[in-house]
Amino acid sequence: MVTAPVPTQHPSSTRNPRLLRDAQAGALVEAFVVIGILTILVTRAYLYATGFPQIGGATLHIAHALWGGLGMVVALVVVFSFLGALPRMVAVVAGGIGFGLFLDEVGKFVTQTNDYFFQPAVAIMYVVVVALLLVNRWIHDARQQTTAEDLVNAASTAADGLVRGLTPHRQAQARRQLRRAAASGVDPAAIASVEDLLSRCAPRRTGRLDTVATWLGERLSRVFDGTRALWIAAIALALFSTAGLVNAVVTLSEDLEGGTGTDITTIGQMCGSTVAFVLCWVAIARLRGGRIWPVRMLRVAALVTILLTEVFNFVAEEFGALINVAVGLSALVVFSRRIAVLERAEGRGELSE
Repeated sequence: MVTAPVPTQHPSSTRNPRLLRDAQAGALVEAFVVIGILTILVTRAYLYATGFPQIGGATLHIAHALWGGLGMVVALVVVFSFLGALPRMVAVVAGGIGFGLFLDEVGKFVTQTNDYFFQPAVAIMYVVVVALLLVNRWIHDARQQTTAEDLVNAASTAADGLVRGLTPHRQAQARRQLRRAAASGVDPAAIASVEDLLSRCAPRRTGRLDTVATWLGERLSRVFDGTRALWIAAIALALFSTAGLVNAVVTLSEDLEGGTGTDITTIGQMCGSTVAFVLCWVAIARLRGGRIWPVRMLRVAALVTILLTEVFNFVAEEFGALINVAVGLSALVVFSRRIAVLERAEGRGELSE
């Protein structure tokens, strides 16, 4: 009896997601947002310094939101038309500038009077930026890279490297992705094909920008990962939370005494500052023990400050709230890095919860 041959089944032939994530995209989105923020700040500073000029003469006004839309269109056309890392960087810069110019005029789009100086506009910008960053992190951190994503990302890196060459960092990253894919049972022939492509990629020298970034990253790691940075960030966030709480309570008392009633902005500031105040001082009281949970409490306090309190601060103070955001973000970076250090120590059995 002759039986028909059964095709070999590989684990890689199992169902793969329709959408495959790009391993480089998270950093690109963050760069896009940072460029957008810088564009807003530069635009506001320029307009303030020049007396808010109008482009278009006596009868027309060409809003810079139009230039922002043009920048985003240019970014889309570039990534649709060209392959490789360089066009993507061009798209990030052009799109980020366009995004900033467009978002800067949000006040005109949400008011009947087209009010560029609409006070809550800065808070709206802040919410949009934070939401975009959160969605970006959720997309890339909610689950690990799948087998298919590891294979496709490595193949994409190899394809780009055939023409432009690969830096040692990109080469090593692609090979790590292939090792993970191989460990998950991907067809060895597919792995071998991508490895062959990688071996044919000419080495490319690390650029000056990459060298500076590596040097800066090493220096910042030494600064942010230490105990001193942890204490400075904790005390700074606690003091800012205390000052915010006191200011909100005083403002609310004055409003009630003056008969003007309560303001949702002040209540929001008070609620966010209260939560951060309690979390910070409780965590600081137990921080000397070297345990991980007080640092996690501090990170929650930083997140509450960034995601709740600062929204209301931007409504009340507009761009004056940037200092508070800088403190909250810096503290969040320090706490997150410290948690990573403690988790590694915990994994080695050097730390008890």
